[in-house]
Amino acid sequence: MKNFSILILVFLSFTSFAQQNKVIIISNKYEFQKEKNTYNINNMLKAILVSNKYQVFFEDEILPVEIAQNRCKALAGVLVDNSNMFLTKMKFQIKDCQNNLLFETAEVKTREKDIQNAYIEAIGLLSPELKKYKPVVTNAKEVVVETKSTEVESVVSTEKPLVNEFKTFLNCSFEKSLDDTRDFEIVGTEQNVLLFLQRTKTPNVFIAYKEGVNGIFTKTDNKGIFEYYIDGKYMVEEYLF
Repeated sequence: MKNFSILILVFLSFTSFAQQNKVIIISNKYEFQKEKNTYNINNMLKAILVSNKYQVFFEDEILPVEIAQNRCKALAGVLVDNSNMFLTKMKFQIKDCQNNLLFETAEVKTREKDIQNAYIEAIGLLSPELKKYKPVVTNAKEVVVETKSTEVESVVSTEKPLVNEFKTFLNCSFEKSLDDTRDFEIVGTEQNVLLFLQRTKTPNVFIAYKEGVNGIFTKTDNKGIFEYYIDGKYMVEEYLF
């Protein structure tokens, strides 16, 4: 028989979006922003979501065909700013294609006075909150599928975000900064400062910046990973201590 039937389990979600692929579409200009990517907020948010295993697109960029043809295959991400003159306060909402609220993070807060650093710190604090979102698949049904191949492609997408550039820096040192405006520094072999770091509420996660580039730095015992975006391109740097 050229054609034969196989049984596969197809998990059907009743929340009207493709929970398996974790695709999320965000804006590069939310209601509280006067211009696109003010204070690098939107690029930072994209980096945070990517670090939490989402495939992320801005709403005005070219989408994959399957998403462009059916936006219900993606989530929508909304950044809400409730800041006042004393506190920077933000939360992040995940909605489906019918604008139903599926998840909302706790509101994160910071008293950082510099507005750009405050926004960067607040968005960094959203990262552990995003891990609390656990999509629930409610039912499973058996479906008969006709195929001519003995191999079945996985229903779950395992595609990782494309790294446009990856660099490794060897023999670095992680040092406390003498400058009151930052907490730590990554120093290279020639005693040059490669990266500036500021603490977040997550002990091993830092806000990092260099030469006008902001991102997230995650430290383990003997290395750290710096993730950031430049012109929509995902960059990763590895620092070995």
